[in-house]
Amino acid sequence: MKLVLTAAIILQVAAVGSQVSPSAVWALVRRPVFVARIGLAMYILTPLLAVLLAQTFSSPRSMKAAMLLLAISAAAPLLPNKLVKLGIDSAHDTALTAVSAVLAILLVPIELPVLGSIFGRDITIGPESVARVLAITFVLPLAAGMVLNLFLGKAADRLAPLAVTLSTIIIGVFVLIVLFAQRATLFSLLRDAGFLIVLFAAGSLLIGHLCGGPDPAERTSLAIATVTRHPGLALLMATANLRDVPDAPSAIIAFIVGTGLAVIPYTVWRRRRLSLKPSAAMAG
Repeated sequence: MKLVLTAAIILQVAAVGSQVSPSAVWALVRRPVFVARIGLAMYILTPLLAVLLAQTFSSPRSMKAAMLLLAISAAAPLLPNKLVKLGIDSAHDTALTAVSAVLAILLVPIELPVLGSIFGRDITIGPESVARVLAITFVLPLAAGMVLNLFLGKAADRLAPLAVTLSTIIIGVFVLIVLFAQRATLFSLLRDAGFLIVLFAAGSLLIGHLCGGPDPAERTSLAIATVTRHPGLALLMATANLRDVPDAPSAIIAFIVGTGLAVIPYTVWRRRRLSLKPSAAMAG
């Protein structure tokens, strides 16, 4: 089942990549202010928020651990498709995720021991492990999709929606199976740490929104990107460093489910704002 899920994620990322050109992505990647905003929101302010919340509130140990790991697990592979559904340019979405992936390879191995030292744990992970996860779930399928865009042209545009639909169905079925199989554990964790999840989601959204700059689309995309995390990367770090916290994987899933529900009001609001004329949307 894990291989099927990975294949579905790869298919969806490749489909997104097939709808953008490398030149369009590069035009955004080479903006230093754009890159700095992503790094500030995702890898500095959000981890600081997680540390503050973990030290302030009494929640289950596994949920605090999940929050801290997710706080540095950016570069979510399904982020571009999520942002496209909000009407944001696919090249911008892809560039944002690409930048966050590169930053993850550089910064996660540095940030993980720092977070561990705060709570008296010796936890590490090598950059090669981070790079491997991101390469499989995002970088390689994205590159493959872009190559298809160069060779197939408009045919890729026709095939991409079918690939996205198929992968979305597969991922949806997988999520439902996991939710049903772990419903008792997930419900217990969500009940015990619901307030913590809402605070983390709201704080992450606010960080991304404020760091996003004056453009409404970029502000919205960075807010969603800041709260959307890479479950595979977080699970890798948990299984490698938190063997004494057996429910850490379930806590990560619970946290992702909880933040996904918590951001719905923001998503609805921003979709309405972005649907307005540019002059009106600039106010939000």
